Amino acid sequence: FYIFIYLDAELNYTHRLEASMHLEKQGLVHYFGSEIDAVRTEFINWFNSASNEEENVHSLIGLLVEKLTGSENSVNQIDERIKQSIAFLHSNLNEEISLANIASKVHLSESRFAHLFKEQTGIPFRKYILWCRMQAALQEVMKGQSFTNAAYGGGFSDVAHLSRTFTEMFGVSPSEVLK
Repeated sequence: FYIFIYLDAELNYTHRLEASMHLEKQGLVHYFGSEIDAVRTEFINWFNSASNEEENVHSLIGLLVEKLTGSENSVNQIDERIKQSIAFLHSNLNEEISLANIASKVHLSESRFAHLFKEQTGIPFRKYILWCRMQAALQEVMKGQSFTNAAYGGGFSDVAHLSRTFTEMFGVSPSEVLK
């Protein structure tokens, strides 16, 4: 049973995990322990419940982050220009998105925007775009779309690109997960 949790770069959870777990190296992979197993069981119960409401999963993610980091909430403020660029990106995922275009929208040079984006989110801009597209494609799969339609719906050029990106991000092929 795989649990994939999409931690958007603008979320406080992501900053807490990144600061304490060094996520840029391998992500959260193979964490065990009775506390983690208990949270995993809660995720499975949530997934199998008839009313798997989104609000409930957010509290489970918070609990998991707390168990992994051993810390309560701490607030990191994101630069308003980065928030604007993220909002624009989310509303235009199916379009061609360039660093130059987004940087000009928030009145920054390309190099300054790239530096600020990585500083604020912890990941490079291009990688963030792929992450958002992956999230959108997987949401389409969860809604019952074919993997091909999900690839196009997420803004990927083709299903092979989605499959390669999935394997690079998660370390397993989509076919292993979708069995």
